[in-house]
Amino acid sequence: MSTATASFTLDSWDEDEWQETPDGMKFSRASVTKTYSGELEGTSRAQFLFAYGKGGAGYVGHEVIEVSIGGSKGSFMLQHQAVGLMSDEEGGAEWHIVPGTGTEGLAGIQGTATMRKLEDGSHTFTLNYELLDELV
Repeated sequence: MSTATASFTLDSWDEDEWQETPDGMKFSRASVTKTYSGELEGTSRAQFLFAYGKGGAGYVGHEVIEVSIGGSKGSFMLQHQAVGLMSDEEGGAEWHIVPGTGTEGLAGIQGTATMRKLEDGSHTFTLNYELLDELV
């Protein structure tokens, strides 16, 4: 298993609310783009669905990452899922590489990624992965 760490910036965040309930819950969809820098260099685009409650939220979605990692260039898809309290200044999530989505030099990639939101608002990203000749 190999590890690559990076930071990322949110380049765009376009969120549209599509339903709100009388008791304050709401649902929305967001289109997001990011730029990664560090041991993993590149960009991504994602689609997320959010559910907001009183003081908490959860989301699911997929992110297509087009990057260079350790000299290998290509793309793959991450599946996201997380829940938490809105009051958390720091937070994190673990995501999974969708099997069979690796392209070019990242064909056969599998593994997980973790994200940590730091107190200053910045984000760290760690990818734990392996490149297989064939998915098993």
